[in-house]
Amino acid sequence: MKSSILVLSLLLALPLSAEYCDLQLRYENGQVRWKSVSGANRYTILKTFGDLKAPEYSSTRNTFINVDERASSAVTVRYIVTAEVEAGVRLMATWNDACTGAIDVTLPVNEAFRKFTRRAILPVVGSTPGAFGGQFRTSLELRGQAAERGRIVFHPAGKIASENDPSMPYSFLESRVMAWDDVVAAMGQSGLGSLEIIPDDDSIGRVPQVQVRLYNDTSLGTFGTFATPVVPYDYLRPPSFQLRIPDDRFRVNMGIRTLEATRVSILFQRPNGQLDGQRELTFPAGWMEMKGVAEFVGKTLEPGHLLIISVEGAAVPFYTITENRTNDPTLVVPPKVGTSRDVGTFVD
Repeated sequence: MKSSILVLSLLLALPLSAEYCDLQLRYENGQVRWKSVSGANRYTILKTFGDLKAPEYSSTRNTFINVDERASSAVTVRYIVTAEVEAGVRLMATWNDACTGAIDVTLPVNEAFRKFTRRAILPVVGSTPGAFGGQFRTSLELRGQAAERGRIVFHPAGKIASENDPSMPYSFLESRVMAWDDVVAAMGQSGLGSLEIIPDDDSIGRVPQVQVRLYNDTSLGTFGTFATPVVPYDYLRPPSFQLRIPDDRFRVNMGIRTLEATRVSILFQRPNGQLDGQRELTFPAGWMEMKGVAEFVGKTLEPGHLLIISVEGAAVPFYTITENRTNDPTLVVPPKVGTSRDVGTFVD
């Protein structure tokens, strides 16, 4: 009897403007929708993606949100919606302690996004005469398991990448290691370009362990640098970066491997800090190009010049700094990325 009196007293104590809250979340026609709550002036949405990416927050005055994420394999996304209410309004939840609802939505596979992400890229490789009588080469070593197989594809510089570009298969049925001292020449090719390592569609979504060395083969020995393949997903939105021109002991080459149509904006700053103009460059999707930095940006540069570079569009920018005396190169691919070999599941 006392408990009944207590419940009645609590209900009578509520403001007259109290409203029941039951969002009734549902998924239909590519949208998460919910019931309008009287007294709510805004709805906040939290999206969680498991361990694939960080949660995302947003808010709206509507009673729906579009589900527009792309997934490279089936992914479940949880949408948590909370009603924000006006001052003086109290909501009585019919099934929860707060005016919050949640729903899980399984995203279908986006085939174009799957193809885009299911690979690793070496933005620059080559087999070509180098400076001072040397030969620029690219060594490649792959280590994997029997379940891993796919293709190595060479995309020549100065042309748009094509499905018909030179390629060769890789598999680990007979050996756990495959290696080439000059992988471009092993494919019957020469010149500069980029390399893709693509797991077969019916193989596991992982690239092999990769070790790459870009080196000059000279009469004095080999001089080179190790390179790490990158995952296209990490370069959907490349960050800005800076490049300062070194002194005359070194030379700089600059390049780009585009994944979609790309615009590069470059702001120049003299060694004394004075602004010295800007350039905008455009490149088509699937393009690879590397030139001396002055030729690439179309401007005469001097030691100490600072280039502030921003990229709009998915692309992998890079540059090399080579010591003139030994012809020893260093490859820089901003930003630094992780070393995961999993290319099977992404959501964006």
